[in-house]
Amino acid sequence: MKILAANTIIYCRKWEATRQFYRDLLQLDVSFQKDDWFIEFSVNGPAHLSIADAAKCTITPGDGAGITLSFFVLDLRAAQATFTGHGIATTEIKAKGWRAPYFYVHDPEGTRIEFWTRNLR
Repeated sequence: MKILAANTIIYCRKWEATRQFYRDLLQLDVSFQKDDWFIEFSVNGPAHLSIADAAKCTITPGDGAGITLSFFVLDLRAAQATFTGHGIATTEIKAKGWRAPYFYVHDPEGTRIEFWTRNLR
């Protein structure tokens, strides 16, 4: 089996806030949209992240439980400043043990997102 692309789907109670978070704050490009209930964002190459309005789906939202999205960025401090500049809380930047420098933030659905880098600038 050769998997050619990957897509994670988050089922949302807070549809509009989550749409704005990924489209406007993270500035992910929309690669597909189905009416007013499903949006697929391009993360990079064949990796995608989608959101679906739970009110229009048969799948119950997970409210952020049991999943962490992890994104590698070149400038970790700039990424953190993007969130804090919009009043969104993040954890402190940490680099302990085997871990690369990282911080966490949560989207409006409660999904934990890790941002990390190799070398802290």
